[in-house]
Amino acid sequence: MRSYLTLLGSLLLVLSGIATGDTPMERILSSMEAGEISGTEAAELLVQSVTDYDNLPSLYTDGTDAARCGTPALLEAMRLTGETDSPLANRPVLTGPEYTIDSPSGHFKIHWTDSGADATNSSYANTVVLAADSAWAVQCDDMGFIHPPPDMGVGGDDKYDMYICYLGGGVLGYTTCNGEYHPPDSTHSCSASHVVIGSNITASGTRVCTVAHEFQHAIQMSYDYNEPTWFMENCAVWMEEMVYPTVNDYLMYISYGENPIRYPWMDIRSGSMYWYGAFTWPWMMWDRWGYESVRSIWEYCAAQVGNTMLAAHDDMFADHGMTFEEFFMDYGCWRWFTAGNWYAGCGMYNPEVVLWNPGPRVLPYHEVTSLPFTGDQTTNYEPDTWGIHWVRVNLTNYQNDWIEMSFDGRDGFEWNMGVIMQDLSGRHYFEWYDCDPTTGNLDVTVGACGWDYAIFFPALISTSPLDHLYEISISSLGTGIEGSPDVTDQLNLSVSSNPMTAGGSVTFNMPEAGNAQLQVYDMSGRVAATLLDDDIQAGQHSVQFQGTDLSNGTYFIMLFADDRMSSQKVVLAR
Repeated sequence: MRSYLTLLGSLLLVLSGIATGDTPMERILSSMEAGEISGTEAAELLVQSVTDYDNLPSLYTDGTDAARCGTPALLEAMRLTGETDSPLANRPVLTGPEYTIDSPSGHFKIHWTDSGADATNSSYANTVVLAADSAWAVQCDDMGFIHPPPDMGVGGDDKYDMYICYLGGGVLGYTTCNGEYHPPDSTHSCSASHVVIGSNITASGTRVCTVAHEFQHAIQMSYDYNEPTWFMENCAVWMEEMVYPTVNDYLMYISYGENPIRYPWMDIRSGSMYWYGAFTWPWMMWDRWGYESVRSIWEYCAAQVGNTMLAAHDDMFADHGMTFEEFFMDYGCWRWFTAGNWYAGCGMYNPEVVLWNPGPRVLPYHEVTSLPFTGDQTTNYEPDTWGIHWVRVNLTNYQNDWIEMSFDGRDGFEWNMGVIMQDLSGRHYFEWYDCDPTTGNLDVTVGACGWDYAIFFPALISTSPLDHLYEISISSLGTGIEGSPDVTDQLNLSVSSNPMTAGGSVTFNMPEAGNAQLQVYDMSGRVAATLLDDDIQAGQHSVQFQGTDLSNGTYFIMLFADDRMSSQKVVLAR
């Protein structure tokens, strides 16, 4: 397997991906790359885009999207200058008399004023105070993330400082470690920092989520401030949900614009507006292995100085017996089972994802209702590196047929193909395959019987400046084709009876030796029982259902077996 680490050297340190949105930050960086401004000028403009937006030249503001978090722009400015102690984004000087409030926990000092452009009131400031304590309690006390180091008395004492100031251009807040104390005994790029929260956030839910978001950045800078901001933003938006699960302010990032559900062909490391919506990446880690898996990525980042984010992902995935590529292909399946495609026993994400409307985006050219069908990547929608397309085939009129997908990706590129078989009554099967590394070709045949849809998703793994082109051909092979390689469900998950009575069992096939996890989900999507979680040999296996304390009712059995997933609906009547 080609190492993706060798493919990333030319990417920007902060963005580490293809940024396709149009924010002031993007325009400033584009202007610098075009030679129109110097790196020093770009750094000054990036800071201005966050701290003095109203006076930013109009060519960087007209028609742009609001960058709700100013942290990435400030980090990029710091890295462009190559200095962490320069006077970029110094501690704010408030426009009126400065008041401070120490949080009840003793962890924070909030700075605010009641006059001038930064003016707010004590009620607003107290909302920030309580939100800061909540952010610490969840992220540091409950989830075990390290807390920021002391700032050596800057701001009045060693409490963590948050300032409430006016921010223009839709910026809600920012975190910066520029000019802050770096512990000399630290073995990694650890830094103190401070947070600024906008004084004009009218919605209280948005205000408290902004505090949780920015404090996650402060924690990240305690681990390693040199890491790329795409994952910083992924985690900060995800953390809003961890601290305030009932607010759901994050939904704005998934309902419109660039995100992994609506723009699955974009690089998962993309910047601009995409990285907010890509909270789905750490969210999947959390749902699959717990929040500790996300935290361990930051711990691995802290173990080595410099930008080691992708290697840290590798290490975390290896801890769970997977590779980056395997997790990414599963990610293509997990994203499919969101919004209207989610059901309790699909084993992916949690019930909250039914709110992720309008749901997975299938390009009109990739909605297949009649066969044979031929198509390609479509104009202007070429998949980026680590990007996919979903191609959905309606199987209503082909229930007795074998369906063959023939894929021809650009030669010399590394392509994968994921296949999801979906039954709208509550059943699915997933598997993925490597395409030929020389020709980019792959043929996959599935049996349509009993399935409503076959969803094929080509995935590009390579990085190349050449066009990312492919062609697909989907056809019906008819019925009863002897020797057809039916890969519809190699796991062959089944139950001894349905309804299942006392003494019932679950059987399945393991195509090759590996880890198998067999879980029972209730109708709310909660894991009600784990029947198996172990490394097993290839072949047929049977697991007894007895021994569980489940009450009678409807459940879903979900089997995870290496690169495959399968589910089965069952009624328990004992």
